[in-house]
Amino acid sequence: MIHITVTAKKAVNPEQDGLGRPYVGYEEGMTQDEMYAANHGEWAIGARAQKERYALFAFGRTVIQAVEIDNLERTTIYSGDPNEKRDDRYTINGQVLQKGHPVYDKYVGKASPVSVARNPVRYFEDPEFDGERGQLCACGCGETTTGGEFLPGHDQKAIHERIARIGTVAEFLKWMDVVRPASLGR
Repeated sequence: MIHITVTAKKAVNPEQDGLGRPYVGYEEGMTQDEMYAANHGEWAIGARAQKERYALFAFGRTVIQAVEIDNLERTTIYSGDPNEKRDDRYTINGQVLQKGHPVYDKYVGKASPVSVARNPVRYFEDPEFDGERGQLCACGCGETTTGGEFLPGHDQKAIHERIARIGTVAEFLKWMDVVRPASLGR
């Protein structure tokens, strides 16, 4: 899961904000929709985030929101100088979870599952919810697919790794013909 710690609510310049927001952060009394609008965008997140299904948002040491991720969208932000832009930020687009959803019930309103750190973006594993988006890649790498049996290119990687265990391609074909002979009449 992705875990993001947000700041106290503060004003930002909508013209410099990639989402045109007038403020970011959290203050007591915000609705779930207000929290989502203020905090789902412009995060420096890594490749691991592409595999995650849920994002938690925390303020202080308490989780304030849970989101099921639909997609991550690259966001362009400006530093004030229109010629100076940064394309290394992402917006988390998804569905705000409500009471009754198992992720919401386990985390929202409770202590944060990660330790305090300087970086607001953290990742953690929850075996109860991890891997729901896919399954373990059939090549044996240990990573989770986003659908299908293999991560992109891993089917070919697995084939070539198996051939290398036998030796050359010719040796592999000879071995395969002994282990699994072709049907007669083909």
